[in-house]
Amino acid sequence: MSQKLRISLSRLLLIGLVCAMPASFASAGPLLSASGIFDNDQGPGPGGAWVGTSTFSKGTLLGYVDWAVFGPGQFPYSGSGYTPTSGELTYVYQVYETGAAPLSSFSVALTDLADNIGAFTGLAGDAPNSMNLANLSNATWHFAGVAQNGNSEGLVFSSIRVPQSLLGTVIDTGQSDFVMGLPSPSAVSIPEPATIGLSLLAGLTLLARRRTV
Repeated sequence: MSQKLRISLSRLLLIGLVCAMPASFASAGPLLSASGIFDNDQGPGPGGAWVGTSTFSKGTLLGYVDWAVFGPGQFPYSGSGYTPTSGELTYVYQVYETGAAPLSSFSVALTDLADNIGAFTGLAGDAPNSMNLANLSNATWHFAGVAQNGNSEGLVFSSIRVPQSLLGTVIDTGQSDFVMGLPSPSAVSIPEPATIGLSLLAGLTLLARRRTV
């Protein structure tokens, strides 16, 4: 089986899992009230905004993930330890552990391009002790152990791709669980400003022609 075919099958499997197990969205931490949320009419938030909460539950590994995607230049936590890649979307997550198991790892599945993985203090919490990003695989943050009723600080990466709903994974010392409905970069790129400008110009030209007919 070719690598391209394996990647395509993996994408179909991930999308099928997400469709079969929808995420739960509810008000939780401060991330959900941030400004600058990316909205392309495809997100699950109000008006199609990419903001929400996804839960996990496996034995004593219990909790939820607040997440949001910010438009280019709209990251609201400047000066808190992370600078997004210029011109790209910013994907942000904050993990809350409500069960007795100490959270040791959180990852987001990736089927397309991402870069500039990091963490920031604008969302207060436990800092990861390491992190890694592998395109067409996952973005992962590792912790010494987020204790019960604790949470991570802001976890983040940038991407030129608009979001799709996929899944992630949480792990403690002996349990793991999927987190459904997390935003992850799709195969669709952010429209370039020049492309948007040309589209608007074409629309205005067409409107002017109709008025003169």
